[in-house]
Amino acid sequence: MKVSEFLDNNDVPPFLLGAFYGKYEFTNNGKFIYTYSTYRNYSKVYDNKALCLKSKQTFIIQANEISKPYPYWQKGNALYPKADIVFPLENDLGLTKDNFFNRLNRKILNSAFIYEPHLTEEKKMFIRGFSELRASLDRSRNLLTMDYVKNSAQETKRVRLLIDQLNVPVYVVNYNFREFQPDYRSGKKRETQLRFNIYWYATNIGFINEYRVAAFKENFNFISIKTDGVVTYFDCAQPLESDNTTFENRLAYYTHNVFNRKLTKTDLINFKKLINATEENNSFKRDFSIVSYVKYLTEDKCVCCCDDYDIKDRTHIEAKTGRYHFEIHHMISLGKNKELDNVDNLAKLCPACHASLSRGSANENVQKELIRKIFKHKNNILTFCESYFDEKDFETVVDLVWKSLK
Repeated sequence: MKVSEFLDNNDVPPFLLGAFYGKYEFTNNGKFIYTYSTYRNYSKVYDNKALCLKSKQTFIIQANEISKPYPYWQKGNALYPKADIVFPLENDLGLTKDNFFNRLNRKILNSAFIYEPHLTEEKKMFIRGFSELRASLDRSRNLLTMDYVKNSAQETKRVRLLIDQLNVPVYVVNYNFREFQPDYRSGKKRETQLRFNIYWYATNIGFINEYRVAAFKENFNFISIKTDGVVTYFDCAQPLESDNTTFENRLAYYTHNVFNRKLTKTDLINFKKLINATEENNSFKRDFSIVSYVKYLTEDKCVCCCDDYDIKDRTHIEAKTGRYHFEIHHMISLGKNKELDNVDNLAKLCPACHASLSRGSANENVQKELIRKIFKHKNNILTFCESYFDEKDFETVVDLVWKSLK
């Protein structure tokens, strides 16, 4: 399969998208881009060499079944070192690693299944592709762990996709930063790990590979087993959470890891009031939460006109919050009633600037100058737009964002 077909076709299954999003490499000559899996007999977890070998064969069959209409999984060979099974793409576009990730990320963000409000089967398949090819079982901590292979700066934000678009609860996913690992401090350079609570994963996502299924049976507690097609689910006791766990942990994730702030009790109380959260309605919904984070947790200034005007001359004080009123602008609009709700795609603007960035509300030169000002004040937004459009030329990015206004 050519990479141009993979990126352009609308029928690429979520499993393949997840597989490449989680792990990909280039051949030494740059002619192929591939995702892969290496199966080893994990003797410390489950010593069964025969089943491990057999699973390499059955997994190719299973992966091809769920990758239709593109059943191109095959055995590894010398062209793909360390790969037991591999899905290659011919690099007919001559892409670099950054080019490929940027275009893959854009393809995923434009996929309809990403914007469904629940953890759908398509989302589960994406997560299986993302995890199943490289995950290891950690029985001492009850985790499913994946080394986080970093190919570009944008890739470090993949966890946001899991939480914001794929409905993975924030309390079951975490990072183990390599700098905090004992091996790293002793001189062994380990990759950062992305980790799921294994009981949540086994119950809600399930396993495809039969060796991993057998290893889970041997090492972890479960109530019952259910097989649905190629997926095996385990009914397990779930990680405990209070009524506020999802709410507070997700808010903490954004304050600590995205906005570099320390979450306070006052933040929690005020944010609940802002979004009208109650004990009965104490959960985050994707359609408003990301926008609410940016509106509440970022500095009260317009990232467009802050150098030109005093904010008191551009907006009003809200009676409910006692803070200046701001509006959130999506820099890149997807259209078709979909909004790209990524914190790096959202600009906090005064009402005047926001109104000026509606399509047709001002002339092209004025609107492009406003876009330039936003990029000047918010480098993370510029970086996101560069990645989305796979374009580094500043003025070209400004033009592409302008064309996406709605």
